[in-house]
Amino acid sequence: MRRTTKFITSPKEKLSGERVDDFVSVVLLSEKCGYRMKSYGPIPLLRIGGKCLIDIQIEEIQSVFSEFEIILCSGFGSTKIAKYIRETYPTLNIRIVENQLYEYSNSCESLRLCLNNTTNNKVLVCNGELMINRDVLSLVSLKSSFILSESDKSENLEVGVTINEAGYTENFCYGIENIWSEILFLHEKSIVESVRSIISDAEYKNKFIFEALNELGRTKHRLSVVKNDASPIVKINNIKTYHQIRKTNESTNTKLH
Repeated sequence: MRRTTKFITSPKEKLSGERVDDFVSVVLLSEKCGYRMKSYGPIPLLRIGGKCLIDIQIEEIQSVFSEFEIILCSGFGSTKIAKYIRETYPTLNIRIVENQLYEYSNSCESLRLCLNNTTNNKVLVCNGELMINRDVLSLVSLKSSFILSESDKSENLEVGVTINEAGYTENFCYGIENIWSEILFLHEKSIVESVRSIISDAEYKNKFIFEALNELGRTKHRLSVVKNDASPIVKINNIKTYHQIRKTNESTNTKLH
């Protein structure tokens, strides 16, 4: 029997537009190439409205978090991404972690590399293909670990989650309601270490993060579910979506890096 959304909660501690003062590590998993998009270059450097996707992501992060670091996992087009970041953001607290085996591994391996490059215990994990915005980031409450779910189905977000009576995640899989936005927040050392331990197992090298979260659910740790009722999240992982977003957001500069 499917769970309804009545158990999904929205954070009440922080009003939209209010900045977060705690130090947060923002992980952007940007190692993959979009479907049939290799000729367009790496996803972070796609041009949208005269800016690169990574520019938009950084602006939105800066608008919400006062103290932060960005850990970007690259793979496809790593050299181009590193060059752009060095030249455009020479003083920003951002570092690039390269998954050199991105073609032969999956998101668990990329997350493992990123978690091994921070000692912080408040970690926001985002798929780097997402057009995140400040309204969505403002939903982040630092008091508990949670995943963000979408109010409506998204064309490119396919993994859903069942929710138990207490409002915590139960099982992630394809083809169910309560679509996961591919945004995860870990709020304390014990759960960060638990996730790190799970994805450090060799069998997770080729697995997706939602599979690791299913394993996490078998431990003492719990993930609450926050409903994204702010604005829809767009995942740019194919040509069709990219051109739709460009058509909506572009002004005059449509040249790609």
